Amino acid sequence: MTDVLALSVKQQETAHFRLLVENCDNFWEQEIRPLFTGESLFFKVKTRYGKYIKYVNLDNGATTTPFAPVKGYVDSMLDTYGSVHRGSGQKSIITTQEYDSSRDIIRDFVGSSANNYVIFSKNTTEAINGAATLWAKRPGKILVSDIEHSSNLLPWVTQDQVIQYRTKANGSVDLVEIENILSSHRNLPETEQIKLVTITGASTITGYRPPIYDIAALAHRYNAKMFADVCQLIQHEKVDMRPDDDPTHLDFVAFSGHKMYAPYGTGVMVGPKEFFDGSYPYQIGGGNLPYITRNLEIKRFYTERAHDPGTPNAMGAIAISKAIEIIEALGRERIAKYEHDLVEYTFTRLGRIPNVRVHISGDYIAHVIPFDIDGFDGRLVAEILAQEYGIGVRAGAFCTYEYIRKLKNISDLADEEIAAEVDRGITRNIPTIIRASFAVYNTLEDCDRFLDAISQISRQGVEHYRPHYKQDEMTGVWTVIN
Repeated sequence: MTDVLALSVKQQETAHFRLLVENCDNFWEQEIRPLFTGESLFFKVKTRYGKYIKYVNLDNGATTTPFAPVKGYVDSMLDTYGSVHRGSGQKSIITTQEYDSSRDIIRDFVGSSANNYVIFSKNTTEAINGAATLWAKRPGKILVSDIEHSSNLLPWVTQDQVIQYRTKANGSVDLVEIENILSSHRNLPETEQIKLVTITGASTITGYRPPIYDIAALAHRYNAKMFADVCQLIQHEKVDMRPDDDPTHLDFVAFSGHKMYAPYGTGVMVGPKEFFDGSYPYQIGGGNLPYITRNLEIKRFYTERAHDPGTPNAMGAIAISKAIEIIEALGRERIAKYEHDLVEYTFTRLGRIPNVRVHISGDYIAHVIPFDIDGFDGRLVAEILAQEYGIGVRAGAFCTYEYIRKLKNISDLADEEIAAEVDRGITRNIPTIIRASFAVYNTLEDCDRFLDAISQISRQGVEHYRPHYKQDEMTGVWTVIN
């Protein structure tokens, strides 16, 4: 009877796999392939053996390949490019109109009301630095998690008084703990109350998605505002700021275009007009003020322009808006379903490879798979994948040092030793993991190539590779021995 049940389960898995392959292949061929250039989809790299093979990009958490229509549109716009808000000529007018209309497209994309400004920045990091600078001028404290990327941690730490709450051992959020902190500060003097809660929309190393709307509801219950860094989330699934009077409303969101198939690194922050109009601009200069009196009295705008100093990266903003139009036409639900199928397929099989340790459970699977191979430095695995298999992944701490310490069980003593080494210029022993991150242009063939490569690396063992690679004693970086 047991054999019959086992056979039945195997048949079900086989049928599911065939359907998965058919659905994924059809979606990619019909919907995804036309959105990218053949040069980008079939880009070839040279392995250390001298062979040219198709590159597999599994480092999409860092940046993504632009949509071909976006690239084409930006190229055409460069022929009519003019200075934004700086001229009466036709080129200036055309560029200004495109630049300003991109704000409306972005506002709709994130479900923002008309009561919010769309502020452009150099990247997400600058957007958060700007927010942190403005919030530092208001009394109160910032509540941050211990799973944040440095871009959503250091700006708050260096500008303001921060309280950091600890997530669970697996990096997931404990809503009870957050409420306890908010409650304990509720009746304190204004300078000790929590004024803002900030958290990532999705972890850069595990893909874990905190319950940002539940956290927003808690923040508002205790008269705090909610800031969500969604640069690792918004390209994978819908982010909705929700109506301003909704208890689960996101007061601020920040993200970047280069992680959502738009060229350039332009960042976006969306937040309340009232907040920005009541704040002196983060940066000041030409373009974001209308007049300076003889006595050097500065007259300011009470519009988005007040927070748009200098000549803006118009092409970066326009590229984001065009990428949004393509994402919306494709359908964010369909994108999420396709990517989830790829990741689930890879996650299930990766965990079956001997000596591979996956650092996330199936409960929290998203668009990222963090893992290690026993006996290997993660940076060596990443180098082997690049040099011998033409596969791009990332290995490192990903600017999430506390989360890495959780995942790798780094003791306080070990942390102190690492810090002492860093003071001497040695970064070799900073804990690392390997991250495979997926995007909509990845295929099941990419997944299979990656799984085959990891299987071979694990089977051959680290000693097989030592004669062919060397590690820098200070940085820990591995390179091929020529």
